[in-house]
Amino acid sequence: MGLTLLFGVAVLLFWGNLYPAHLAYQEQFQLFQDDTAYWWELVVMPGGLADYVGEFFTQFYYYPWVGAALLALLFMWLQRLCCFLMREQGTADTYYPLSFLPLLLLWSFMGDEHVLLSFPIALLMALLAAYGYTRMDGKWKHMFYVIVVLPLLYWSAGSAHFIFIGWLMVREFQISLRHKNLWGGIGMLLGVGLLGILCPLLASSYVQYPVSRLFGGLNYYRFPETPWMEIVIILTLAFISFLLSFFPKYAKRKGVIQAGLLLLVAVGGFWGVKQGCDWTKEEAMQYDRLVREKEWHRIVKMAETKPTALPFNQVCLNLALAKTGQLSDRMFKFYQGGTDGLLPPFQRDFISMLPVSEVYYHLGLINTAQRFTFEAMEAIPNYRKSTRCIKRLAETNLINGNYELAAKYLHLLEKTLFYKEWAAEAMGYLYNEERINNHREYGWLRQVRCSEDFLFGDRKLDVVLAALFQHNPQNTMAYEYLMGYVLQQRDLNAFSKYYALGERAGYNRIPYSYQEALAYIWIQQHGNVSGLAGSLSQEVLHEVSDFMQIYRTDSGSAQSMLQSLYSDTYWYYLIYNK
Repeated sequence: MGLTLLFGVAVLLFWGNLYPAHLAYQEQFQLFQDDTAYWWELVVMPGGLADYVGEFFTQFYYYPWVGAALLALLFMWLQRLCCFLMREQGTADTYYPLSFLPLLLLWSFMGDEHVLLSFPIALLMALLAAYGYTRMDGKWKHMFYVIVVLPLLYWSAGSAHFIFIGWLMVREFQISLRHKNLWGGIGMLLGVGLLGILCPLLASSYVQYPVSRLFGGLNYYRFPETPWMEIVIILTLAFISFLLSFFPKYAKRKGVIQAGLLLLVAVGGFWGVKQGCDWTKEEAMQYDRLVREKEWHRIVKMAETKPTALPFNQVCLNLALAKTGQLSDRMFKFYQGGTDGLLPPFQRDFISMLPVSEVYYHLGLINTAQRFTFEAMEAIPNYRKSTRCIKRLAETNLINGNYELAAKYLHLLEKTLFYKEWAAEAMGYLYNEERINNHREYGWLRQVRCSEDFLFGDRKLDVVLAALFQHNPQNTMAYEYLMGYVLQQRDLNAFSKYYALGERAGYNRIPYSYQEALAYIWIQQHGNVSGLAGSLSQEVLHEVSDFMQIYRTDSGSAQSMLQSLYSDTYWYYLIYNK
């Protein structure tokens, strides 16, 4: 039991401390509702009960440490059942460490963000069915148990019922052989196997899914496919107790063998979990999670601690810089890979468009933010709705005054556990213009959004951003994104054209990245910095002179020297970051 507790602590610390953003990611892509209609929507499908229970517990991922604790308890329960079935088959205690092997495979598999909690819940149901079978005595009781439980298990847990089938077939065949009843064992193999196969075949007459999906499980994975690791885990849980029962029972050196196995399982498990996890995605999900929670300073701190070159992360970082008033000064202090890290074009997926929709929302392009959010939700592969998207759609419709549609979304959130209080408060804004206008965020976005229709296109975003700023010059974020956009496009003519708009932005000094662009333009036209004194800071004048002097040497080491000295300047981005 001590090892089980230690294993649970490891699971808790991993998901709560090392991999929490994956839990937040899972939580935002479902809309669990505590009403009868939602219950029936799920349980009428094969594996629906496991799906319902999985979604119920997934909503607690709203607090990652709570989600991590639930996963730890689930993994511990699964391990104890594996251990029980091993001992029930006569496996020696020497091989106890191997009872953790199926759970380590599951842990590694769940590093994939598309594995849903319904899968381990279904595994638990199948093992509980096997456990219940061992607690009964008598041939007729066993037969009745199988006839009743197996179809119910399939409809409740889905294709994880093959664990119970495989375990039951081997167990009864072994018992028949011990009683020298070969034909009875063969009959049990055929009977149980046929009944297990008939379950998905009969289900195909009632639900509109391909038979292959019914055999592979409908709701274990977010995409309509059956990963090979899912099959491996099911087979391992079905047969590991029988395989280990054939291992020799050592009377001597039992402790040494057990310690060696424990070390082997621990090292192999560490490697397997590490291989199954995608730390680049975890970092991206953490950026997205912080954007969702509006933790702008934490995003900047995160990028300062560990620089990122992923466009998805850069979208989040640049938004955080804008929201903290640092974009114009510090944009090029961080790596920039082009406009895809600022305002990327629309893509038909359910992940990358969410932080982009956040950018448009905070800029005041409410309709664009609403479109991106809605398209992201509709692109979720398993056709679930999203609490995050529903909440944002309610907000955009409140801002736009579409109260009937906003009420529709709010009523959905009222049926959730962690969003119902927010929804109840937001209901008070319906048809209340004064209250919305006085809201710190909604009122401001109403002021800066464009009041006239225009054709939006992501190929001419500078025109859109310029129109947004001219509509309300207090929207300095629109101006900073405009200037950042043309600078990252290396369009210095557009920069010069839009620079004059900055007089309406109320700056008391020229932002640092603008100074660097102005200095570069001046040197290209005049050859030196003479005439710039008083307009730009002495630091920029000194650095641009030094930069151009090194660059003009045309030596092979010029780029490496400039990279070490000036990689955080617009000049280096302009020339080298192609």
